[in-house]
Amino acid sequence: MNDNLDVLLSVAEISVAFAGFAGIITAVVSNHSNGWDPGNLTRFRLMIFSSLSAIIASLMPFVFLLNSDHVNWTWNIGLLGVYLSGFSAYIIRSCVLARRNLNYYVIFVTIVLSVSATSAQFAALLGLVAPTVGIYFLGVFYLFIQSCIAFVRLVTEALLRPDDGHSKNI
Repeated sequence: MNDNLDVLLSVAEISVAFAGFAGIITAVVSNHSNGWDPGNLTRFRLMIFSSLSAIIASLMPFVFLLNSDHVNWTWNIGLLGVYLSGFSAYIIRSCVLARRNLNYYVIFVTIVLSVSATSAQFAALLGLVAPTVGIYFLGVFYLFIQSCIAFVRLVTEALLRPDDGHSKNI
């Protein structure tokens, strides 16, 4: 193994913490309000899905190390690219459906990051850039950053402003 994959393990550990903290947020918000507003529900789902996705994507290269001394980055990038395509479609759909309760600037940044990370994976598959660990890290870090964005927005909206109801400040 010639690649330094410790960073992926760190991303997986932090993503587990985000996913676990989502349960705490759910318990606190459920006890203090009548339910979730559509914006907070979208933030919660994005936080859970992106955290779990970052965990799986961070650990996927280690599966290739079970039978080999090196990681086949082309296969990893291909699998991540296909997954990010579906994840990007999910994010766009979620943001469009909850657009009345979300901030348009955050939606725009989220969609641009999603499309950029997905495009980088496919650019590596098509030979426009070399399929290396850096391209793969870009996709994994996108999932991690998406999880961070959803976490920060969920905490600020659900916990710090629980009485605003349908606040538009995502």
